Amino acid sequence: MATVDPQQPQELNIREQIARIDNLLIDSQKKQREYHLSVLQVMAAVFAGGAAFFAAGAAFVKLLAN
Repeated sequence: MATVDPQQPQELNIREQIARIDNLLIDSQKKQREYHLSVLQVMAAVFAGGAAFFAAGAAFVKLLAN
């Protein structure tokens, strides 16, 4: 938190606090986007892994059928 200087006008402290809040909001929004992107990346990896296991299983069944 900002320190209060008796010689500094109170208006500057309020502007400083508003700027800090704005920066925190921007950081929070960036982290939310990164989180959602990482969830999508995990989902894509799981789907790709599932497809690979399905293909391997199908190949194994085909190999056993011959």
